Amino acid sequence: MIFDYPNILFGFVVFVPLIIYDIADSRKSAAGSKRLTGDLLKKSRACAVFFRLFLAFSIIALAGPRWGTGYAPAEYYRSLDVVFAIDISRSMDIRDASAAQSNSQDNRQNISMSRLERGLSAARETIASVPGARYAAAVGRSRGYLAIPLTYDNEAALIFLESLDGSSMTGRSTNLESLVEAACEAFQNTSAARKVIVLISDGESHSGVFRNIVNHCAREGIIINTVAVGSDEGRQISSQTDVPQSPPVISARDSVVMRSAAERTGGIYIDGGREDAVIVLSSHLLSLEKETEAVNRKTETKQRRTLFIILALISFSASKFVTRKFNRTSRLKNRTQHIFTLVLLLTSCSEGKLLLMEANYLHSLNRFEEAIVPFMKALDHEDAAPYAEYGLGLTHYLLDHEDAALSRYNDSQKKLEAFPENEHSELRYRNFYNSGIIFFEKEDFRSAANAFREALRANPGKIDAKRNLELSLLSISMEQAEPNRTDSRQEQKEILFDYLRDEEQKLWKSREWTAEEEYAGSDY
Repeated sequence: MIFDYPNILFGFVVFVPLIIYDIADSRKSAAGSKRLTGDLLKKSRACAVFFRLFLAFSIIALAGPRWGTGYAPAEYYRSLDVVFAIDISRSMDIRDASAAQSNSQDNRQNISMSRLERGLSAARETIASVPGARYAAAVGRSRGYLAIPLTYDNEAALIFLESLDGSSMTGRSTNLESLVEAACEAFQNTSAARKVIVLISDGESHSGVFRNIVNHCAREGIIINTVAVGSDEGRQISSQTDVPQSPPVISARDSVVMRSAAERTGGIYIDGGREDAVIVLSSHLLSLEKETEAVNRKTETKQRRTLFIILALISFSASKFVTRKFNRTSRLKNRTQHIFTLVLLLTSCSEGKLLLMEANYLHSLNRFEEAIVPFMKALDHEDAAPYAEYGLGLTHYLLDHEDAALSRYNDSQKKLEAFPENEHSELRYRNFYNSGIIFFEKEDFRSAANAFREALRANPGKIDAKRNLELSLLSISMEQAEPNRTDSRQEQKEILFDYLRDEEQKLWKSREWTAEEEYAGSDY
């Protein structure tokens, strides 16, 4: 057995004064045994035993006991980290990539795709096919950079890939070693997930020693899957602007380099022009995900706090009922009544409410992602479902998922429609009040005002809702008085974005300037 918070176990120190008290009390009971009946003495001692059991189980529950193994929920578990290493050198702009389609028209369109466009298309389709992994992106020309760190937000990676083009970086030539090295920086040594790099390139490298970084990945257990784009025949690269009379240069795909890198690290080589290229890559990643998931989840310990909470409640209830005085003539009848009352007490605390207690405890410790699991389980219980929806809404809000939070608050309110209007007034108020806060932050002042009005209908005595309603109405009037206020704010945002973009480009150019001066070879 292990504990999440072992320091709480020091709470057992409280039993030291209790033991001293029990010794002293036993002496007093022995001295006055003539005045105490045998039944009363037994009941007193049984009460003390059950109360101490209650304290012991409570301390263990607070410490967070774990034992045994089990499976974590798939939606909160990641067993695969994938980094797309994308070559954006000049040769990737050559339009000789192809992907066979079902009709000739589509085929003509795909043949006109550039190598970079074909690679980015394969990357986006792979993310959509394998949504359970964490994704990152590294880009490189003469030097590699980690552009997007590993994230659970697949949408962020998709947006980056959608906006990427060859003009993102300066620099000459291609350095695949630096590109893959930047991709390796995304991985965390503490993560048990399988580490995979998907290299998208034509395989041409004019600087660096690609074999060195491949050997490093093999030693570290990092798999390199290669997607070779372009054609083996190659095409002429456009004339270099700085050398107008330079002879024509043919850039062709180097399949040997790409294939050897994949084989050396245990990955697979994929011809980017194949019709099933994305299917092959996605199937390989899914197989790695399932394999790693099966290995890692076997060693995962399960939380057993709920068991000790139930035992603590049983012990506390027993300490209260054991002191009841029974008449000999009706002892069997009274015992039956008290056992029924004890069962009724325990069943009144339903499984749904116990799950809510567990979720609220995790929520109070700021372990929001873990709290989502018991909240989701509580949705299956009718009496706890509205409160579980509210808890999920509050958790999503604290995780900066405002739209998801609004949806949960709305679902909680719909579930409350099955109850009389005079019940659960505080929960009704909280649903509307928190929704109003989110609408106000999103500058949707009309929706915020409506939400605060509904909150006041649920509980007219809340001063905060009245104050926020007045503030929302004031914001609406100010918005109507200044129709160009939104346009000016957007213009300010665009000016700030342009400034940050210029500063970022200066930083990248300054970091690449030395390499441009030192390298005098081919610029592709």
